Amino acid sequence: MPGPLEESLMSEDWRLLKRLRCGDRDALRRIYEKYRTDLFTVAASLLHNLHASEDCLQDVFVNLADAAGSSNIRRNLKGYMISCVANLARDQLRKKPAVLNYPEAADCPAAASDPVQEAIGREESVRIFEALAELPYEQREAFVLHVQGGMKFRQIAGLQDVSIKTAHSRYRYAIKKLQTLLGKADQYEIGK
Repeated sequence: MPGPLEESLMSEDWRLLKRLRCGDRDALRRIYEKYRTDLFTVAASLLHNLHASEDCLQDVFVNLADAAGSSNIRRNLKGYMISCVANLARDQLRKKPAVLNYPEAADCPAAASDPVQEAIGREESVRIFEALAELPYEQREAFVLHVQGGMKFRQIAGLQDVSIKTAHSRYRYAIKKLQTLLGKADQYEIGK
């Protein structure tokens, strides 16, 4: 059951969607500002190419704007858009396999203002992108959607059209492989 903050955020999303359905383009801008970073992170983690991730993000927002009046969003807006990102990423990878682009991944803006911390952060980002690229796509998707997208295994299972148990297993296998590749144990809590 959502807490007061989550209910407040969902209420804001519903107000923004209502405004968007009435043709208010400022509502689309606000939705974009609110969710672009999270959606881009998911897209970049799935596609491993910043240009393809930017295209995916643009497509999600264009589709949201085009389908606002007929959109059938039942739950939360962020979850709906993350599902859209995952679907577009999957479609894009079917058409054209990912071209890994680690230098671009290292150019993502870092939160640190200290140059040493920024360099360490970039190096870590590249290591994580490389490790994620080693995962089979289904495992990578389950991991990214759960950890970065905040999706529950029930939602991931529905998106991947598998059982909840299978979605959870894919996540666990991803954790084990990432731990091996990154040389870190117990980095992520399994089953969270």
